Amino acid sequence: MTAGRWWDVIRMRFRSLAKRGRAETELDKELRYHVERQTEENIAAGMNAREAREAASRMFGGVSQIEEECREMRRTQYLENFLQDLRYAVRMLGKNPTFTVVIVLTLALSIGANSAIFSVIDGVLLMPLPYPQAERIARVFYRSTSYPKFPLNPWDFLDFRARNRSFESFAVYTHADIQLSHVKGDPVKLSAFRISSGYFQVLGLHPAIGREFDFSEERPGNGNVVVLSDRVWRNQFGGTPDILEKKVLLESQPFTVVGVMPPGVDHPGNSYNSVAYGDTVDAWTPFTFDGNPNNRGSHYVEGIGRLKPGVTVEQAAADFNGLMTEMAAQHEGDKGWTIYMIPLFQEIVGPVHKMLLVLLGAVGLVLLIACVNAANLLLARAAARHREIAMRAALGASRGRLVRQMLAESLLISVMGGAFGAMLAIVGVRVLVAFLPAGFPRLDAIHVNGMVFGFTAAIALATGLIFGLVPAVQASRTDPQQGLRDAGRRSGGSGRQTRLRAALVVGEVGLACLLLVGAGVLLRSFLNLLKTDPGFRPEHVLTAEIALPDATYKDRAAVASFYTRMLANLSALPGTRSVGAGTDLPWTGYDENMGGFTIEGKTPPPNEEFHARYHTSSPDYFRALGIPLVRGRFFDERDKKDSQRTMIINEVMSRRYWPGEDVIGKRITFDDKPKESDWFTVVGVVGDVKDKPESASAEPAFWWPLMQQPFAFRSMTIALRANTDPTLLAESVRKVVRELDPSLAVAHAKLMEKIAGENFSTPRFALFLVGLFAGLALVLAVIGVYGVISYSVSQRMHEFGMRVALGASSRKLLGMVMRQGVLLAGIGVAIGIGCALVFGGVLDSLLYGVSARDPLTLIGVGVMAIVTGTLASLPSARRATGADPMASLRAE
Repeated sequence: MTAGRWWDVIRMRFRSLAKRGRAETELDKELRYHVERQTEENIAAGMNAREAREAASRMFGGVSQIEEECREMRRTQYLENFLQDLRYAVRMLGKNPTFTVVIVLTLALSIGANSAIFSVIDGVLLMPLPYPQAERIARVFYRSTSYPKFPLNPWDFLDFRARNRSFESFAVYTHADIQLSHVKGDPVKLSAFRISSGYFQVLGLHPAIGREFDFSEERPGNGNVVVLSDRVWRNQFGGTPDILEKKVLLESQPFTVVGVMPPGVDHPGNSYNSVAYGDTVDAWTPFTFDGNPNNRGSHYVEGIGRLKPGVTVEQAAADFNGLMTEMAAQHEGDKGWTIYMIPLFQEIVGPVHKMLLVLLGAVGLVLLIACVNAANLLLARAAARHREIAMRAALGASRGRLVRQMLAESLLISVMGGAFGAMLAIVGVRVLVAFLPAGFPRLDAIHVNGMVFGFTAAIALATGLIFGLVPAVQASRTDPQQGLRDAGRRSGGSGRQTRLRAALVVGEVGLACLLLVGAGVLLRSFLNLLKTDPGFRPEHVLTAEIALPDATYKDRAAVASFYTRMLANLSALPGTRSVGAGTDLPWTGYDENMGGFTIEGKTPPPNEEFHARYHTSSPDYFRALGIPLVRGRFFDERDKKDSQRTMIINEVMSRRYWPGEDVIGKRITFDDKPKESDWFTVVGVVGDVKDKPESASAEPAFWWPLMQQPFAFRSMTIALRANTDPTLLAESVRKVVRELDPSLAVAHAKLMEKIAGENFSTPRFALFLVGLFAGLALVLAVIGVYGVISYSVSQRMHEFGMRVALGASSRKLLGMVMRQGVLLAGIGVAIGIGCALVFGGVLDSLLYGVSARDPLTLIGVGVMAIVTGTLASLPSARRATGADPMASLRAE
């Protein structure tokens, strides 16, 4: 067929649809014309007018059949029939607004919830990271028998960078906040990272103006340059175009601005002294390699690299492990380590990946339950339209035609549910983002977009087919003769339809039980977390961070002197109960780890070393945080610079390295050839504080006294316990610091209760959503049980009336109906709990102190579902007891 012919066909078909009335008129005129011409020819042949017309009609056959054949030639009859079915569906739904509102609202809620959760899935798991060819970027860590993931050594990094064959660019970075002074008033603390040359090249990013760092700036003395974020450039420097080569005061030292990054540069995240993924970094300075290149025991930089085209993460890890083996033969500090690599995307979304899939599964079950509910409603509606469907079949409608007509109605319902669901999703996404846990990755990428709307449209259409197909097929099996004989009598459809509706309700209850078990174990897990002793008391505690610049506070004595004076002034503030300073703050992930120290009289196991988290603190730090003293004493005025060196350890360290011994008086040194003055004596044991509330246990840890710290800890956290509302003292704290040193910024002032609460945000979020979905599923299941029992009672009112006439008591009728509801709920509970036992392992990693197959939860859910199903049957059962025996006898 030529192109012109194709165009004519398409134009004709479009005209038949767009101007259907005109096309029908023209078809009618054309047929009449041919009949009239034949009639005229017959008259001319000698027939009278009546005979001539009858003969012409016989010649052409039935005009209606010819019209149908002509319409079929247009190839638009299926679309025309579908449009006709839609118009009829609109009329039918308009006649029963209650049914329409209930079913559309049910679907809208479930579709909207699915679309909202999919928005999060799309933004977090499906959308690629905002770096060019992000799939080639990988994170690089050490791994050992003691540490599954650990930072790199900076000197090892230089060897890796020079000798590896897998990365086209490889870099390291480490968190090191800096203080910006003398810009727009008070000093400002900037979230900053020290990075090696090539860091931005790994990410595929380039400064908007200026340049990134080169290799020469990694050498000591050349590192006083800085690249600013677009946010800091605009907020602190007014976006001035002459910012390049300008001197700015960072950490009380002049730094030269060499570049400004474009807006929205996402930090790839880091594990050591972590800063969340996203637009969370204000400035970058060069990492300078200073010190002894043979010191391979210090690990604090994080590796990131861009793989060469065609190289996999596994191949790169094998390459690095080969290098690690060579380096371990040369450096004692490299022994016992292997390389662990992970794609950057997996490292960022890994912590929330399983939780999001669980939520998607939960909300998907809600949608399935909604589909079952809708199917039940349509089955009831089909039973009510039993005579109408029988009449259509008797008039010649095929089963396929009946199925299409009923599917059109279900698709119209699903489209309306999808439209309202999309509007609910827009609102739901905003609510979800507001309630997502602290530090949730890729928050900025979560929004409703074309992908989400496409997903909504797809599940709306799929939903329409799922809940519409079974009722449509069932209705199309109607026997026309039986249906017409039932005219004038109430008919509930066949026993097959009744059994199908009961089976659907059993499925609803089972799915609802599965969700309720999930919500139940998450609730028990959350309660276990809340009941766990945190090891500290967060009430009425204000925290804030202080960082002393190297240029001003050059040694340990200067650092200790400042913090001692500051704490003395803070303790004099009205309302202060106790105040301290330390390098660790519970549940913030700031703990440092040290290995290789010597315990007097102890030898570590082969190929292992003694290790523990290390910190420094002032005398009242533990009191301010409410960390209890278990044995010995806290630091006090005896722990001075020139006095006997002391330390405090936690219970885990005491049990691990001195099991069954009195640890007070035990000694530790950090020198290979210690003198008597190099030994630290344990003077106290404090309670354990876990890294996170869900951690299995605390890690070994120790603290040096502020006046005896072996090296200068310039960054510390203040903990101030107040007698009243601690927020009232926040400005007083800033004033005290300014009086001592106006160049210092007081950063991240926050209540300890808020810090503690943020650590519960992830399990609280999962519990809230799964609980919400489980509650919605239970409500839908109750509606389903009520609907089936109510419908069954309606169809059996004649039977109940006869039973009453024969002497049945109201109690017996009540029991008959209630048993039906209990049976449906009981079978559903058995199926649901069986599924929970099979699939419960999916939740194990999200739980704390409870199994996903917890017997108490399973029993509780079973009892709740059966009781709820029984109560759902009660209104219908009471209605059955009111059956009129006289009406039943008259009907007989």
